[in-house]
Amino acid sequence: MSEENQPAAVAVLDADGCHFIRSVDPDTALTLFAVASEDPHSWDEMVDYWPRYRTPVVCEFLSGLPVEKVDQASMMQTIRQTDAWMVLDLIQKRLITGPGVSKTGRDEAFSMVDDDNDDDQSFPLSIHLPPWWELHEQVDAAVIDAIRETPIHKPHVDRDVLYGDPLLEDIASRALDTVRSEAWLTSNAVHNPRSRYPFTIAVHRDWLMTPREDLGGRMPRQLLHGAHSWIGLLVWAQQLRLHERGPIVAAPDHVFGYENAPMGDEEMVVYFDICRELVDAAWDWCTSERGIYAIQHDPECHLLLVQWLREVKQQWLDAPFEGGSPPSFIIECSRRRVPRGVGVPIAGMTRQEEKDSHVADCDCPICSMMADGVFGIGVVGLDGHHLETDNEFAFSMLETREEWEEEQRSYAEFDKEFERETTGHVEDNNDELDEFESVWSGNVTEQPIPGDPHGQLKMAFLLSEIISEMDSLQTAEGEIPILNERFRDYRSCDDDQLAAAAERLKQHLQYLANQHPELTGRSADFQSRIDEQLRQRGSDASP
Repeated sequence: MSEENQPAAVAVLDADGCHFIRSVDPDTALTLFAVASEDPHSWDEMVDYWPRYRTPVVCEFLSGLPVEKVDQASMMQTIRQTDAWMVLDLIQKRLITGPGVSKTGRDEAFSMVDDDNDDDQSFPLSIHLPPWWELHEQVDAAVIDAIRETPIHKPHVDRDVLYGDPLLEDIASRALDTVRSEAWLTSNAVHNPRSRYPFTIAVHRDWLMTPREDLGGRMPRQLLHGAHSWIGLLVWAQQLRLHERGPIVAAPDHVFGYENAPMGDEEMVVYFDICRELVDAAWDWCTSERGIYAIQHDPECHLLLVQWLREVKQQWLDAPFEGGSPPSFIIECSRRRVPRGVGVPIAGMTRQEEKDSHVADCDCPICSMMADGVFGIGVVGLDGHHLETDNEFAFSMLETREEWEEEQRSYAEFDKEFERETTGHVEDNNDELDEFESVWSGNVTEQPIPGDPHGQLKMAFLLSEIISEMDSLQTAEGEIPILNERFRDYRSCDDDQLAAAAERLKQHLQYLANQHPELTGRSADFQSRIDEQLRQRGSDASP
């Protein structure tokens, strides 16, 4: 890390004093720099965060370093005698380096190479300083004694308000006001759930956009933003370690400020979904027999609805989400800054991402390949695209209205350009079928797909189209499972069994074509592609 690859002095300042390492090798210094990405509060927390950044080129435990407790005057005296130094000020949230330390930057990725390993294997190390941290690189030591230049604006998330009874009470009040309103009574919302959607948007939006006294005048929406992009980078850094066969290590949940720590992307997405779930549950209760009776006769109907929503919330948090892990686990992973690798253990956590029941039971050959691990370790995530479908700033993952409005303008321009390109005059040549027209509805390129040397992924895409057509034709029970089984045997068998497996797959395809003439063209083309693959693999195996 030092410009001449020499040892550096490192000081960590926290409320307990100065933790000083008089000389540390460049790899360890860079790893300490990276640990600051987690926004540690103390030296002990740096020790806890160390495993998330530790690679084989540095010591296993941070406690193994020769750390001294010294007064700041002694630390400054030593630092002034060298240019190679680094100070992590955990109190003022600053990272400061001396002139003899090469610049690193706020967001960087490095490959740590183990020189003692014969294969020169490298290990990823990512640095993503929090937005509220100041970075002063290659500066004079006088900066250490100065106060930081800007106030610390770290997001503070009150989850007791966001997830607790304040949320439930607000939704209950708004729902009850809505069902008593003229707009609701004159609509068909009582009998038609689809008619309730505009009311759902309004309740959800108003909850997020109304300043609250228990939040110090802030709106709930403001608590969702401020750091989710940074946390996304920390999650991505752990995913890089996973792809390089390193362990996923969860951020500890006992650190200072964990309960009120900023929200990440996936927690924000789940929060949107839980709000929608609760609003929909409120409509269900208000339109049920007991709800209608309570609204008309019970002065405590608000309390009854809150109790109902409390039960709905807990059940939803603990139930599988879209066939996978429950929302409570997704939230925990987001808060502990780890990706969700399917079936991959997470150091520091007892649970792991469950195999999606959709993938396990699906007829799609691509899903089957995913379940078999053909594409390597599967990492699942929520991208939050549905947060933008209502065209409401309140739900957007963008923090400011200015950013959101700019995005809306970009979408509008894209739509106009797309319309210009698609509404031009196109000569109608459909009177006669082009003899060279593809039998496939999608675009089929003859170029290989990267990472798919034998063309199996491309074949899976084509087979999924055949299966989709079989679904629409309502083919006999068992025909699709047999087809998937024959394809699985073909793509996973040993070379000496390849010809026989290919013949069984072709025979079933021909059987399907005979039974369902609509499949004839696709079946014939797929069989010819099998023959071409066999020829190609045979030529590759030739000396």
